[in-house]
Amino acid sequence: MQTARVTLDTIVYAEIARRRADPDPARQDVLSMLLEARDADGGDAPLSDREVRDQVMTLLFAGHDTTTSTVSFLLYELARHPRELSKLLDEQDRVLAGRTPTAAELTTALPQLEMVLDETLRLYPAAWIGPRKCIDEFEFGGHRVPAGAYVNYCSWASHRLPDVFPEPEAFVPERFAPAAKAQLPKGAYVPFGGGSRTCLGMRFGQLEIKTIVTLLLQRYRLELFPGQTITVRQMPTLSPREPIEMIVRERGVPAGLAG
Repeated sequence: MQTARVTLDTIVYAEIARRRADPDPARQDVLSMLLEARDADGGDAPLSDREVRDQVMTLLFAGHDTTTSTVSFLLYELARHPRELSKLLDEQDRVLAGRTPTAAELTTALPQLEMVLDETLRLYPAAWIGPRKCIDEFEFGGHRVPAGAYVNYCSWASHRLPDVFPEPEAFVPERFAPAAKAQLPKGAYVPFGGGSRTCLGMRFGQLEIKTIVTLLLQRYRLELFPGQTITVRQMPTLSPREPIEMIVRERGVPAGLAG
């Protein structure tokens, strides 16, 4: 991880230096916006190279790595569960009829997609562990936690509590049907954290994943090779350890023919 960080820093700092040496007002990408930003509390000063670098790293890991991993896990589970895939495709065809969805439709008009995404994030919460610092001393489960102690929560573990989620290893999107989801205990489902520390990018990330999945499934059928399984890499963010290789066919092409 430290070696990878050095590699990333080399790339990011070199690009920051290149942009500062040759500014282009026409650029509208995120890095250009960060370089043009001014610190409201710092006398209208620009962000330092380190501050820009930190923001870029946050975007890479919180806004890119988590999304791509979740899309991979979601498509993997749908390929393993053809009944759930069929229900999702039926909803997609009924609501969208082949056209590109709007943001409003992705948010409110595709409940089956919402349930599939929720269940994917239950099984594979991208930010699977969350560090916190205890402000005041308290007792939890018979243990005294002193003020100032660092405390981690683990959604990978809590999302698999069988008394909350029966058959916790099974992929069951219906457990997140609106009525069932409303009955979940507070804090039982926290793929984006909870309380005042809930991820700021939650809605954007959900919309991004739904868009990618919808546009893919409108055009293609994705199938696993026989006997294929995955292993999960539990690093700062959750992801498949190896690439998930899939057979890609155009929708409507029989399984026996090349797509």
